[in-house]
Order: sequence, then C-alpha cells, then structure tokens
Amino acid sequence: MTSTPVRPDGHPLRVLCESLLARLDDLSDVVTDDIRRELPSYAALPLAEQRTTVHNRLRALLRGLALGVEPTAGQLLEFQAESRRRAYYGLPVQDALATFHIGARRLWDELQASARGTAAEGAEVELVAPMWLWVQAASGVVADAFADEAGSRYGREAGLRQRFLELLSTGGAPREHTAEIARELGFDPDGDFRALCTPAAPWAAQGHLSLLQRSARQLAGTVSCGLSGQLMIAVTQRTDPAELATRVISLSGDDVRVGVGLDRSGLAGAEMSIADAERALAVARLGGRATSFEDVWLRASLIDSRERLQPLFAEVRQVTGEQPLLAETVIAFADSGSSLAHTATVLGIHPNTVAYRLGQWHKLTGADPRTFAGLLRSVVGITG
Repeated sequence: MTSTPVRPDGHPLRVLCESLLARLDDLSDVVTDDIRRELPSYAALPLAEQRTTVHNRLRALLRGLALGVEPTAGQLLEFQAESRRRAYYGLPVQDALATFHIGARRLWDELQASARGTAAEGAEVELVAPMWLWVQAASGVVADAFADEAGSRYGREAGLRQRFLELLSTGGAPREHTAEIARELGFDPDGDFRALCTPAAPWAAQGHLSLLQRSARQLAGTVSCGLSGQLMIAVTQRTDPAELATRVISLSGDDVRVGVGLDRSGLAGAEMSIADAERALAVARLGGRATSFEDVWLRASLIDSRERLQPLFAEVRQVTGEQPLLAETVIAFADSGSSLAHTATVLGIHPNTVAYRLGQWHKLTGADPRTFAGLLRSVVGITG
C-alpha cells in the first residue's frame, strides 16, 4: 500500500486532521468510553490496554487521513496482533469489528465540528471515502485474526477437553496436572462438579459433538464434553443439569437416554460423579429419559451387582410374577410408611387383609416386609 503523501503542508484537510491529532489524548479517551458503554463485552479487557490501543489506532488513522495515504502493511499487522488479544480475552468478533465503526463515527463528528468556520468547511466530505477504506482494511485483518485464533484455540481446547476426560476416567496422572487442565478449561479444581452421560453413538458424526459444546456455552457455568468408549460424557460446574439434559436430548433425538451424576466436590468428586452418571444411565435404559442418580441411587448402585445378588432376589421375583396382588400390597405398604391402616385405605381393603397378605409374602419369599431388611429386599426385588 502507498505511503506517499498526497496532501502538502498547509492543505486545509491536513490542517483539520492535525488539529485533532493535537488533542488525541482526550479524543481517544472519549472513544474508549464510547466503546465500553456500547459493547459490554469489553469490560473483560483491561482499561489501560484498551486506551493505549484506541490511541494508537486513532493516531494512525488521523495521520493517514492528514497525508491522504492508505494503511501500511505494518499498521495492518499491528491491528491484527491487537485483535488476537481480543480473541484471547473471549470477545466476540462482531464486537471487535464494531469498535472501528464506533471510533469512525465519533471521529467524523469531531471532524465536522472542527471544520466549521475554517478553510476545510464543506471539504471534509472528501475524507469519507479514505476513512471508509481504512475501516474496511482494518476490519478485514481483524476478521482474519479472529478466524485464525478461533480455529487454533478450538482445536487446542478440544484436545484439552478430551485429555481432561481421560485423566478423570483413569485417575492415573498427578492430581496437579489434572487441576492445571481443569483451570485452562475454566473450571475451579476445588469446586463442585457434576457429570452427565449418554450413549456415544449419536455424537459420532463429524461435528456433532462440537454442536453440543457450542450450545452448552450459552448456559451459565462451565461445560466440557468428550467421548469415552461407548459414552459421551459432559463434565459441568455451576450449570443446571436439567437445562443441559434438554439440549442434549434436543440435539441427539428424543429416544436418547441421559444419566446425571451427583454434585460432588473437587476432582475426586468429578470422577465419582462420572461413575454416578454411568449407573444412572444404566437405569435410564430400563425406562425413562433423563435419570438422575439422586432419584435412583439404590437401583443404580445395584446395577453392577445384579448377577452377584441374583440368588437373594430370585424367590422375590418369582413370587412377584405368580402373586402380583401380594407384590402390589408390599409396595403400597412401603409407600404408606409401613402403616397397615394407610395401606388398607390406599388399596380399599381391610387392615386385616393387608396383614394377611404381608404374612403370605413372608411365607413364600422368606422376606418379612414388616422389618427394614425384609422390606428393602422385597421392594428392590419387585422393582428391580
């Protein structure tokens, strides 16, 4: 791009632009305040850094307009480097681009006001085209910088999310290493974690998991999604599990099953919550959609012990199939707080009939529902 001046000393437009350069400190502070007021995202950027950036940009623009030259390659590279910093702070690309328009708008108002009563009055319109050229050139390199940074950052974050999940699943790495990755992903290693999992199949398609990750960014808190064997696991912090489960079901289909773990403290708690979620998912596959470990903790805890505990419940399940009326009475008795009178009211029968049925159940199964151990064994056997 050319850097040869086209406006000599004393040219009205050059004098006009140099008059604004003389009060650049105040002007750049005003523009900075305009940006932070109109774009709340810029609160994440240190104020001193932004004031310096705005000052440098306006100085380059005003000098370019004064001389009638286009931005140089060096200036555009500076804009690009500044934009990478904006991407680092997580500012949206549309906000970074908007800053040029906010600055140009304020600058145009100042140029018009300063031109009144001078030799440049009326001629300032000649600055519109070159100012727009500067905005276009700067916007182009900003967009490129954000695209490069986003691609690089997304790939790195995807790798970190997968590594984080592997470390939580295996527990083989030093805890501080896992904590360091957790911090990079935005988690507090000492905070409370909750895990959610679904079958991996719906997320195997290219880009499908990234859709969920992007959708999860719209929720409060922090979410990290990844694949582990036959499962898709989302580790969360300060996120409503019901809202995340809704998004999971929306993206993967109504027939998907979801398991939700308990809220547990620290990285060890995150590992335990993943185990919770896996067991809750196993229960969900037997019926239900989004199942929380908190609601099915007993059945979920027994999932892995089904074969070992089979002899304990064999007679209970056999009698349940042969005598469903007795099984119904046992469940009603449990739901009624072990009260014969309440159970009789619920079933519409006499309390003596309830007592008789419970006695028959004890006789046929060996489990006395009027004791805690017998009632627990009976309910688990009937419902499991």
